[in-house]
Amino acid sequence: MSFKRNILILFGLLLVVSCTHENVKSSKQDIKKNEIQYAENLEIIHERGNVLIHIKSPENHQIEKKYCIQNKTNSIIPSGYILLKSPVRSIIALSSTHIGMLSKLKSENLVTGISNHLYVHNPLVLNKYRKGKVVEMGEEGTIPVESIVASKADVLIYSGFGKSFPHEDQLERLGTICLVNYDWREVHPLGNAEWIKLFGVLIGKEKQANLYFNKIKKEYLKLKKIASKSKIKPTLFSGNLVGDIWYSPAGESYNSILFKDAKTDYMYSSSKGTGSVEHSFEEILKDNIKTEFWFNPGFSSMSQMLKAQSKYVHFESVKNNKVYSYNFSGNEFWEKSAIEPQHVLSDLIQILHPELKLKNKLHFYRKLNK
Repeated sequence: MSFKRNILILFGLLLVVSCTHENVKSSKQDIKKNEIQYAENLEIIHERGNVLIHIKSPENHQIEKKYCIQNKTNSIIPSGYILLKSPVRSIIALSSTHIGMLSKLKSENLVTGISNHLYVHNPLVLNKYRKGKVVEMGEEGTIPVESIVASKADVLIYSGFGKSFPHEDQLERLGTICLVNYDWREVHPLGNAEWIKLFGVLIGKEKQANLYFNKIKKEYLKLKKIASKSKIKPTLFSGNLVGDIWYSPAGESYNSILFKDAKTDYMYSSSKGTGSVEHSFEEILKDNIKTEFWFNPGFSSMSQMLKAQSKYVHFESVKNNKVYSYNFSGNEFWEKSAIEPQHVLSDLIQILHPELKLKNKLHFYRKLNK
């Protein structure tokens, strides 16, 4: 009896260990790490039948907002998370970059509200606006609650210039989730573009979003490698005069990284910060009178530029007609450049390194007309 009893105990222990091992294995398979590679202000995690979305503060990268999408109807919503119903079927998009990302997923038709139609490039959204199917909401922070409720939008996506969207708790109770989007605060161009993954999980097109991002990442890194092989490193400065202050991209900023990846000697690449650095016009003239290229002057023609400030004529870049701007593309640039960083980099390489003979068309940038 004792022998049989011991055998039964041993069998029971093996069964428990086996089941525990299977549960741990199953649990490990059910939990995935953060799927975001470049974006510093976004996390997307698949965990136990849920998709967890973490929006981080650009100031300290601590989690600011937490959202949960149930992939399984019986999954448990973690404490402190706002429930998001997916797929989202109607969106108020208060930034043109949001429209650009949705368009890559062929889902701009989901847009039912915008900030201002004058900033929109997408033909489908503009056509819906003209037919009264897309509502113009106004600027962030001034939109009446009634307008948002009347739109019956599932989600309102805003840029987060302030701390929170006004009345967001009330709007959540009334059926519209306010979701902050910090794509514009990303430093790396691929980090900016990676926010398309957020739209992917929201509208049920996560696979398409991942495929698109992987495609442009491959193109961007290939272009960066091509540029690195150039034997020359042209000098470049950027920005323009606003009042008495000249604003240039800081050395750790989005534009500065693009200039670096295009293999240029950007004049203020050693400056600190991810925003802008301020200079007087005299300082800019002294530093850049011999600089080869000038990008982003804020004008689309030489005549406009020289009319605004006649002293621009002293720059070698102006004398040699090497001033380039995205102003020609206007709304298209602001809507698409965030989600097409490979095309921005391609433009820079095409202009700055003709010896590499990319033979790509220019997507956003053009030389200023005389």
